[in-house]
Amino acid sequence: MDVLKDKNSALIFVSQLVSAICDKMMSIGLIWYLTKEYSINVVPWFLAASFLPHLLMAFFSTSIINRVGALRTVIASEFFRGTVLFILFGSIHFLKLEGNQLLEALFVSGFFVGLGSSLFNPAILSLPPKLVAPDKVMGLNALIDSSMSISTILGATFAIFILSFVDLKTLILINALSFVWAGILQMGLKTREQSAPSVEGNTAEIGPMFVLKKYPDIARMLVSFLFLNLVFTPILVMIPWYVQKIYMGDSSSLAIIEGAMGVGAFVTGLYLSFSSFQVNTDKRISMIALVSFLFGLFFLIFAYSYFTWHGAVILFSIGIISTFLNIQVLTYFQTALSEEEVPAIMTAVNIISAASVPLSLVFSGLIFPHVSIPNFAKLSGVLIIFIAILMPKFLQGPVWKSE
Repeated sequence: MDVLKDKNSALIFVSQLVSAICDKMMSIGLIWYLTKEYSINVVPWFLAASFLPHLLMAFFSTSIINRVGALRTVIASEFFRGTVLFILFGSIHFLKLEGNQLLEALFVSGFFVGLGSSLFNPAILSLPPKLVAPDKVMGLNALIDSSMSISTILGATFAIFILSFVDLKTLILINALSFVWAGILQMGLKTREQSAPSVEGNTAEIGPMFVLKKYPDIARMLVSFLFLNLVFTPILVMIPWYVQKIYMGDSSSLAIIEGAMGVGAFVTGLYLSFSSFQVNTDKRISMIALVSFLFGLFFLIFAYSYFTWHGAVILFSIGIISTFLNIQVLTYFQTALSEEEVPAIMTAVNIISAASVPLSLVFSGLIFPHVSIPNFAKLSGVLIIFIAILMPKFLQGPVWKSE
């Protein structure tokens, strides 16, 4: 792991680890609080409100990142998200918000935190080629992904022990401090000397549609991931429901289930940090289709789970395959495109991974009160498998013609 010896890599690893641990801990506590104090039907709407800014910022993120710079955008968005949570903490602590007022405050703050994340996510994904040499990019991607998976494990572990002793506003304060601390650490990052733009015209105006039309193979991948996310996203709501209603567990059980996915992701990220293994171009389509098929298969198995350990094993497996796919595809995007095009494609990636969530969760929020959730989970698994079967032919065909 020579990449970890690099100052830039070490700083970004530590900063992301600190903020992500606290963010995961708060996320578990917040979803549990909403499910327990209000209703599971509130959770999809809350998550949708948090992810909606990613959709609203789709046509502005690339321009902002290219004008301000990926590193400055990362730092500014960290401070912005921390400020929003400080305001939320102050409102709860001093105004004594409760009931519907507290719920409204959580929705509003979730929206603004999502606004900061809509810039942070594509910016942080654009940073590796600017921080390390080309041959170290995949290693840094794996390192960043490992920090996220470690944070899932530690965040879930901490949540097991502190959710019974710490109230919601304390979790909010801890998360606010972590964002600010991460921003301070990232101020020590130094970008490498950049090459001259390889695209004619104003590079700040390069947007996702420009890049997707230029690279139809990438466009086809992202369209496929969009459909997968739309079907797979409801598991975010199903997990706490299964823990409460099927596994008959508590917040500790939820933390174990969430942590299992993080362990799978960590193992895979650690392996790819040490290994230079990369999928060959001629095998990329087969790899994507196979991983998608496994997603559907594990989702289908999850629908039939009845115990905490069963759900944990399933999500551990999902963590492995999702991390492998993410790192391989992100590295391909970062190395196949020019430097000024990377923020644009990462904005598109962020839209697929985050902005598709509101559509899926709003749909879930509308139908969950009227359907059997286990049956819905079974149908979702079957749909993902069906999409995976169609993928090889679709990924080889045109999405649209470049102008």
